[in-house]
Amino acid sequence: MTEVNRNMISNLFLERSKFVVIGLTGRTGSGCTTAANILETLKPQFPRLDSINYKGKPFYDRLNGKRYEIVRKFSEQHMTAFYSIKVSDLISAYLLSLPSEDVFKFIVKSAGTQANPTTILEMLETGSYSKNKITSRFSTLINKLLDHETKFFLTEKEKEKFISFLKLIRKFTNDFKNEMKKIDSTLYVSTYQAAGNSIRKIGCIDQDYNEYSFIPSSVFHLPETINRVIKAIRSLKDRALIVLDAIRNPYEARFFKDRYSAFYLVSINAPDEDRNSYLQNVHKFTADKLYEIEQSESGKTNISHADFISQNVKQCIEISDIHIFNPRNELDNNNILKAQLAWYVALMLHPGLISPTSMERVMQIAYTAKSNSGCISRQVGAVVTDADCSVKAVGWNDVAKGQVPCALRSLDGLIQDFDTIAYSKYERQNSEFRFSANKKLIKLNNISELNGRNLSYCFKDIRNNLESSDKSRGNQVHTRSLHAEENAFLQLAKYGGGAEIFGGKLYTTASPCELCAKKAYQLGIKEIVFIDPYPGISKDHILEIGENPPILMQFFGAVGKGYHQLYEPVLPYKDELEYMIT
Repeated sequence: MTEVNRNMISNLFLERSKFVVIGLTGRTGSGCTTAANILETLKPQFPRLDSINYKGKPFYDRLNGKRYEIVRKFSEQHMTAFYSIKVSDLISAYLLSLPSEDVFKFIVKSAGTQANPTTILEMLETGSYSKNKITSRFSTLINKLLDHETKFFLTEKEKEKFISFLKLIRKFTNDFKNEMKKIDSTLYVSTYQAAGNSIRKIGCIDQDYNEYSFIPSSVFHLPETINRVIKAIRSLKDRALIVLDAIRNPYEARFFKDRYSAFYLVSINAPDEDRNSYLQNVHKFTADKLYEIEQSESGKTNISHADFISQNVKQCIEISDIHIFNPRNELDNNNILKAQLAWYVALMLHPGLISPTSMERVMQIAYTAKSNSGCISRQVGAVVTDADCSVKAVGWNDVAKGQVPCALRSLDGLIQDFDTIAYSKYERQNSEFRFSANKKLIKLNNISELNGRNLSYCFKDIRNNLESSDKSRGNQVHTRSLHAEENAFLQLAKYGGGAEIFGGKLYTTASPCELCAKKAYQLGIKEIVFIDPYPGISKDHILEIGENPPILMQFFGAVGKGYHQLYEPVLPYKDELEYMIT
């Protein structure tokens, strides 16, 4: 009977241990490639507890130290090397499918004034691009990967050569990258970012992609190519642990979330000062280039349909299942990164092996709370605790109690109902506002795909668009909602307990604006834990000055669906052990 029970237990965990896909995301310089390289290692040696320190203190202490020792031992026994699929390698495949003159024109146009066309042409004619053996040996395979009109199928001979293809295209990408860096330190980044934008807009790489009409299905062209590589690897191996380096568009991330229950979006986050220092000292990026990359990765571009086409790492971080903290203050010290990878890979292979940290437990409450928000722009959750992480208040961004949330109001209701509870006197009587709202309603009513949908509207957007000064277009005074942090603070004022949070903590799925940051400071909050990096000037102007500045900590851990997938055991651990011996 013991053997039967062991087989039964093994089968329960078999599917999880056979197939896992990790999608890495993070800003340039945060360490996605370093994380992928660690996961690619055949038998990674994870650091012992006493060698994992940050700013002179143990990174995992007390119960978290005991949790780490459990996952470290499990990972070292059960983890095997991941297959790394680099998005840049597949962009290389798109480039290699083009005639050389088209590649030249594309690089020159992407580079703008930062590189000499003659130097670029010389690189293409004498470097790795002209010498590569991929186009001659694997042209049919590249066509199969990129031609999405035909069903993907590999012959047995192509399967045998597939891993060799991945290795060769990896080598080509690295060589091509180094050659570009010799011309200009940022040429590779600008070329591959533009190539990604082109693929998402029209399904291929073309120098004039900005002038063409957007093809909506192209948003998923690159992830479908990646998906074909995943299928090929699964057909070759009984156990396929796969890491994607790196996902930088939220719609590409959702593509894999929708297809694989075993997919985890993992954000790698480095402190800004460490990341900038690394890019400036190691990759020689100028301050101007860092700013340009920051704007591009935050989705702030002038490209048409930028929300779908451009990179938006900020939003990818926001929807990640797991967040990993990666200080880069010591170039060759990756112990903190390795330790967190050991932690979460162990839980992917065997859910419920340990319980969550207190940071994860509280942030999960904030993450769940944001779903209560009636804001149609962005949902945010916040939790206030005492110094021992005991929850004292929960809040989310929403209108004041007794008012109707924006998600439950509509343009047609505004124009026709004159409901004094749902719509303000200003909205019901201001002719300029009503004209603008009705104009928007007429446009929306002409879209058949919206039939049956609630046509909600953002009061702040309409009101700000009526202002004559550009400076007032982002005026937060006009918002109807309380911010999540503000709402949590007001719960304390309403129901008591304010004294208990002096020296306590604020957990937020976003990060406080200037107004909420001042309130947190005034209440004596000693630690602010956030998911999204700081916007505006609240960090530099408010939270890092004075005699009692709070500690700012970027959240690391699992939230949302990932929290449940990793920490809910397949069966009670006591029963698992018992079945193994009876």
